[in-house]
Amino acid sequence: MRKIVLYGMLVLLMSVSCSEQPTKEDFITDCEKSNFVKTPRFAETMAWFRKLADYSSMVNVTSFGTSPQGRDLSLVIVDKDGLQDPVQIRQKGRVIVLIESCIHSGEPDGKDASMIFLRDMIVEKKNIDILDDVSFLFIPVFNVDGHENFSATNRINQNGPEELGTRNTAQLINLNRDFLKADAPEMRAWLKLYNRWMPELFIDVHVTNGADFQYVMTYAIENRGTIMEEGLRRWSLDVYEKQLNERMEKVGFPLFLYASFRKYNAPESGILIDIFDPRYSESYAASRNRLGLLIENHIYKPYEQRVKATVEAFIASARILAENKESLKETIAHADKVVSSPEYRQHPMELTFKAVNKDSVWVDYLSWARDTVKSDLSGADWVRHNYNKPITLRCPLITSYEATSSVKLPEAYILMPQWVDVIELLDFHDIKYTRLKESKQVEVETYRYTKATFSPRQSEGRIPVVKTEYTTQKETLEVPTGSILIDMNQPNGRLAAWLLEPSAPGSLVYWGFFNQVVQSTNEFWIRLPYMEEKGRELLAKDPALKAEFEERKKDPKFANDSQAILDFFYQKVKKTAHQNNELHPAWRVMDRNQIF
Repeated sequence: MRKIVLYGMLVLLMSVSCSEQPTKEDFITDCEKSNFVKTPRFAETMAWFRKLADYSSMVNVTSFGTSPQGRDLSLVIVDKDGLQDPVQIRQKGRVIVLIESCIHSGEPDGKDASMIFLRDMIVEKKNIDILDDVSFLFIPVFNVDGHENFSATNRINQNGPEELGTRNTAQLINLNRDFLKADAPEMRAWLKLYNRWMPELFIDVHVTNGADFQYVMTYAIENRGTIMEEGLRRWSLDVYEKQLNERMEKVGFPLFLYASFRKYNAPESGILIDIFDPRYSESYAASRNRLGLLIENHIYKPYEQRVKATVEAFIASARILAENKESLKETIAHADKVVSSPEYRQHPMELTFKAVNKDSVWVDYLSWARDTVKSDLSGADWVRHNYNKPITLRCPLITSYEATSSVKLPEAYILMPQWVDVIELLDFHDIKYTRLKESKQVEVETYRYTKATFSPRQSEGRIPVVKTEYTTQKETLEVPTGSILIDMNQPNGRLAAWLLEPSAPGSLVYWGFFNQVVQSTNEFWIRLPYMEEKGRELLAKDPALKAEFEERKKDPKFANDSQAILDFFYQKVKKTAHQNNELHPAWRVMDRNQIF
């Protein structure tokens, strides 16, 4: 009798356990339940991921920081063996893909696509073999505070979902302008995450706003200019980009480059591909010798199409990396070695580019029939597209670029120790440096500012310096104890240049980190009449100055202007007293023997 009772209890427990086992239906996403009309809030999103983590040991949910409003910056780690350490994962021979969604929270396609992609893989076992070679990091909602600012009035021209978040963070910072300056707490947490994991591929999912065309998805990989090391650039073109296009067309989502036109709404006028600097996501990855894919889904396409295209892009990207992981790892290792070498600095580092026509190619472009009418609302020309008439246009694609500015990289930078906020940024970007233990005289190349033009309006809470004028010269200067020495023989040496070079777009100079020297605000608190005494003292001590003064007095206008005479001595004294106010605080060491 006792055995029968125990057996009955066991059967009951097993039936309860089986009934509690989640099924496919338990992982239908809120987006799917609404027929792709709605996207879930942050709490609902992360509850879904935690349920998936409870279901499978391959999925782990953790946090990599906290937003300004106190929300978790959530990270989902997916590994075949449930590993959560990048060293252990790479010991298994796997590569790592970081998929980031909602950096602009009004563009939630990647969040819902990540849930569907993972559900299909973990629950339904579709493409589960990818995990033999690839592990994933998912940031479902990067701009989490902006995400929770839900409204139906955000991005009113976007074709779904009904309600969504905002572009900027709670601090009104655009995170996809913040990769270099790292003002946002979210970005500083992200940089720590990136440094720890160094993913072979970083995918950043957006929704574009602008031209109209048939494509559901456009994309950018920063391989048109020279921001990416040449070997990695060729791999990204010949392997990753080529296969990504082939695979996406095969599944019904042909791609085109994220582009602009020479004439608005007229691709036949010429298609241009912009080259972005590392303040933007995919270019930041390129500057770190890693692949970066920017997905820009088309704002006018139905949300369901955009999400499903994104899922296919995740699958295609993972397949490409899985099948080519060894060559990719070798290419990345070679890129790190190349940019760390003295030979790399034999050629100028190109900073800005312009498109040129010499190597244009003709491409098929999937567009719509259109007409232009005179608007009865505004009186302007109004371009209207006919979505019932898809057309294929033969268009010139500009494929050649020339550098419009460049800089010769130094052997090292010396940064003055008082710029503690900049030193902190070096740490966030994993730029290696040492501190000088004693002062010394060093011959360096310097920038001395003569003029600056500031933006008439703020950006990201800063007043950008839109133009600087400076002289470049060699000087022998006293380097203070504790100064920061950045040896350029390191993989992140180029990143130091992007931060510290005044002419680099998106540099710290541009963002106003060095405004005190770009436009000195120090005043000279000596009154002009004092020069009656100081002028005589200077003339008695300095024969060269006396000769210069006598030469100036040959001009009757000067000789008869008492204020001009006193100002002559005033300016000499002022220049001596404030001789380094305009000196850029990052000095360039061009000869290694000077410092190493």
